[in-house]
This record gives sequence, C-alpha cells and structure tokens, in this order.
Amino acid sequence: MNRLNPLNDFLFKKLFGDEKDKDILIGFLNAILKSDIIDLRIEKENLDRVKVEDKLGILDIKAKTKTGEKFNIEVQLLNQNNMIPRTLFYWSKLFVEDFESGKKYSSLQKTVTINILGFSMKELQNQQFHSTYTLRESQTKNLLTDLLEIHFIEFPKFNKVNDNVNNPLHRWLLFLKDDISEYKLKEVISMDIILNKAEQKLLKLSADPETRREYELREKALTDERSRLSDAKVTGVLEVAKNLLDSGMPLYEVAKYTPYNAEELEQLLKKYN
Repeated sequence: MNRLNPLNDFLFKKLFGDEKDKDILIGFLNAILKSDIIDLRIEKENLDRVKVEDKLGILDIKAKTKTGEKFNIEVQLLNQNNMIPRTLFYWSKLFVEDFESGKKYSSLQKTVTINILGFSMKELQNQQFHSTYTLRESQTKNLLTDLLEIHFIEFPKFNKVNDNVNNPLHRWLLFLKDDISEYKLKEVISMDIILNKAEQKLLKLSADPETRREYELREKALTDERSRLSDAKVTGVLEVAKNLLDSGMPLYEVAKYTPYNAEELEQLLKKYN
C-alpha cells in the first residue's frame, strides 16, 4: 500500500482538519508558531468534493482557540502569482468573520494565516523557508498590533536546508514530504507521539478506496492546472518574441529576452504557430 502525498490539499484537510483528531493540528501549529496551544476548535465545514466544474476550490482549515484566536491553514502547490493579495483577502475575511454591527472593535481577535507552499515566491527570495509577517513600524520595528500574523513555509527552500530532527518544525515538514525515506520517517515519528499518530492516520487514509479516488481526482485537477499555467507562461513569452521579431530584431537577439536559447525559441514558435 502506497503512502499518499500528505501535501495533496484534499488529503491534508482530511489529515489535519478532523475535530476528533485535533491534537494532530495542535501539534503542527505549536511547531510552526513555537507556541503552547492546548486546545482549539476546528471549524466545521463540509470537505469540498472535487467536481469537474470546481476543480480547484480552496481546501483550507479554519480553527479557533477558546480565547478567540483564529487560524487559517492552506496548502498551495501551484504558483498563480497572486499569493500576497490572495492571502490578505482571506485573512481579512476571517478577521471580521464573526464581527457584527454594534460590536466594539476591541472584540476583534488575533488572526493567523499559514500558507504551506510547493513553490518559492519571488517576493520572499531573500527569506528563510519559514517567514513570518506582522504589522511593524518601518524604522523602529515597533509592533503596532499582534492582530495580524502571516506565515509562509516554502518547501523548495526547506528541501535545500540540512534538516534537524531535533527541531519540531523540521520533523513535521519531513513528515509532509512525499519522498521521505523510510529510515528518516521512522526516526521522525519515533521522536513524537503525535507525529506517530499522524502517520498512522495517513496510512489508514491511504488505504481507503474512497479517499484514494478523491485524492486522484484532486491530483488530476492539479496536473491540469499546472499544464494550463505552463502553457499560459509560454504563450506570454512567445507574444513578446513575435513582437520583437516583427520589429526586425534577429532571432538570436530575441532569445536573450526569453528563458530559451535561439534553437528552443524557434521550435516553440513553429509549434505554437
């Protein structure tokens, strides 16, 4: 029986978004936030079924502590070049979700968004694999408020660091890797009882025929979207190349303004024409 990829967002939500196993989510959040959350409530939402007409609906996890602190966790494997405005949009929706007319603004609670990414963001190119953003004064760095907190975890960057199994966050991210070795996995889950529980749950989900069917549908949707984004990128580059060629610039010069060499660009122009 194959261990399914826990970073498939459908499977991730099944694994971490279950109220009866909320200790798994608590363990993960504590590793990310370096906090000591003891209890929380996972918001009840029907797990979005993968449909042809809604292939890539957002499958996020929302949770709230007894003190009102809110969390939103989302896995995003494809770079659609809109992560920052999208994050702020969904953070703001969650921030005011329970706020009603007549309430005091002081009743608004801290809201934390955590994005787990399968790609590196160009806006974060100088940051570590785990970056945290708050509202601070640009010169003194004084914190204005702790009501906003946004985390980005970029897996391509994590894959390049020397992992440290004594670091709780490293252990969780290793667990989430699809290509983790059997030896490393055994080492990681032997060090943490909650991680061990998460692995046992993942194996049960991986063995469930209905879960595997939904998982495969989600994987197909992700593959189709990845292909669409790739085609869109190539089309944009070729449009620029055609304009430059029409202006009289030779092909070898045009190629310098694209990710391709002259031969590759010529083949692509023929293919897409």
